[in-house]
Amino acid sequence: MNIKSGRYTIEVSNPDKNLFGKSDITKQELLEYYQDIAPLMLRYCDNHPATMQRFPNGIDEKSFFQKEVGSYFPEWITRIAVKHSEGTVHYAVIDKPATIIYLANQACIAPHIWLSRADKINKPDRLIFDLDPSGKKFSFTDVQEAAKELKKILDACKLPSFYMLTGSRGAHIIVPLKRIHTFDETREFAHDVALLLAHQFPNMITTEMSKKKRGKRIFMDWLRNGFGATAVAPYAVRAHEGAPVATPVTWKELMSKGMDSQKYTIKNIGKRIKKVGDLWNGMEKEAVSLKHARKILDKIIQENE
Repeated sequence: MNIKSGRYTIEVSNPDKNLFGKSDITKQELLEYYQDIAPLMLRYCDNHPATMQRFPNGIDEKSFFQKEVGSYFPEWITRIAVKHSEGTVHYAVIDKPATIIYLANQACIAPHIWLSRADKINKPDRLIFDLDPSGKKFSFTDVQEAAKELKKILDACKLPSFYMLTGSRGAHIIVPLKRIHTFDETREFAHDVALLLAHQFPNMITTEMSKKKRGKRIFMDWLRNGFGATAVAPYAVRAHEGAPVATPVTWKELMSKGMDSQKYTIKNIGKRIKKVGDLWNGMEKEAVSLKHARKILDKIIQENE
């Protein structure tokens, strides 16, 4: 079985393999989904390096993370060499629909992307707050309450925000950025916002790294804003039963009663997109600097000391 994407051909291996346990969703179905969604998905992944979490035997078996491009990857997969303290890593760069499909053929169910683009690898184009509920039993209403308080801070700082169900447990709130800041600057900003909210709402929000110490609070993960850190790509499939999809939503939808992070799957996302279209259309035009927001945030922090 081959999949044609533009002028590239992906030779599919094991198309009938069940990747989603009891859901019995095959690799072919996963690839067909990515073939359909890739042009839309590319708008928010274009020129971003990717890390692969691969599930060669499906979601019920062991997975592994892969950063380095395999020696067998075709030449048309764009690469970028990035120096880390532990050495140089050659990442795949998502810059065409075919790359998204190829990674899925490697049983990379959900590509995770850098928060910067390859041409300015040290300058992020987005800020992400990951609202992650703690424990196995939780209510999405806890995520919603934390999101409300976070949005108040972002609004006070005059920052635009966009929203996404992660398809896993929680939600992402994203601020599109002009590519003028370093990762240290954006990471510090996210850290200070998270600490402020954890201080204001100690029973609701935490920045505690230890899962055992989080209790039932929402972990506001600001660490995704560091150099080399990644976040799940918009419209990526998650490695859970039913193949849920990381889905952009409106603020009203995020706050709606009965909302769930895994509401949209590869089975119903197509119908949704036909109905609502691309909710993030024009997102890049709202990119902002954090300079003024930094001053406002510092003032808010001082008032809460």
